[in-house]
Amino acid sequence: MLDRLQNLVIRVSRTWWLYLGVVLLSAGSLLSLLRIGGKFPAHAAGNTPFDLQNALTPAEVYPQLGTWTDSAYQLYYAFTLIDYAFPFFAGLFIASTSAFAMRNSLPGWYAALVERKLLPAFMLGTAFDWLENLAALGVISLYPAEAGWLPVMLVSAKKLKLVCVMAGQAAMLLLLIYAAGKWLATRIRR
Repeated sequence: MLDRLQNLVIRVSRTWWLYLGVVLLSAGSLLSLLRIGGKFPAHAAGNTPFDLQNALTPAEVYPQLGTWTDSAYQLYYAFTLIDYAFPFFAGLFIASTSAFAMRNSLPGWYAALVERKLLPAFMLGTAFDWLENLAALGVISLYPAEAGWLPVMLVSAKKLKLVCVMAGQAAMLLLLIYAAGKWLATRIRR
């Protein structure tokens, strides 16, 4: 599976129309999530979906869930369905952009990452986002019964997702800046 994921990252990073498709799918799914997130507070006593609360604590999960209406549940199920696609396409965007930048500016690093099958590491945030979604669905499906470990898992996955996504985005940005600088330097020397 890691081979297939890495091959997908490489293929998207080499094919402009696949890359454009990933960008459009990522942006479209993000806009859908934000649209649902905007409607959600009216059905959940002013609270946004768990996924959009970066400061959420385990102690806040069940009290918030107690304020949800039937409409909130329906909105959250739609939100979660989209939230399996968004992190994948967003992670694929970060990994493919980073692969492109490395291939064109740091070919030695790129070859080492490809050989060790590490390009998918740029998508670690995706795995933690999916874990966050699973924990949230567990909390929701068991409610009103409370499993104390599920909110902890939800919040822990959220925190790890944020760390991985921010690290991936920072690495991608630095790689793009380096690649652009190297490209510009070669143009100026001509």
